[in-house]
Amino acid sequence: MTLPNPPRHRVIVLPWIRVIAQRLIMPNWLAITIGPLIFAWRALDSVELAHELAHVVQWRQHGPLYIPRYFRASRRAAQAGGNRYWDNEFEVEARAAEDKVRALLAEHV
Repeated sequence: MTLPNPPRHRVIVLPWIRVIAQRLIMPNWLAITIGPLIFAWRALDSVELAHELAHVVQWRQHGPLYIPRYFRASRRAAQAGGNRYWDNEFEVEARAAEDKVRALLAEHV
């Protein structure tokens, strides 16, 4: 299944980055998006790609301010008693994109 009108992006798979990123970023790290580039340690499935494409769109919307806004959202989530990652508004939006693709896939089973 292909995603409808995905934003311009490029997935770069670097298997060797897994161990480094899982130590420096988070233990279950899979991918990180920087502008239109999605760096992953393995190929992404449709649901995972939808998550990262949401970040591509966010980068496009916020431009170079994406990074400080992302970290500010993490700080706000933590100050509100939530998790810096799971309750970050950018991640919540990316997980909503995952849910949409999951639902589309479920319709086609």
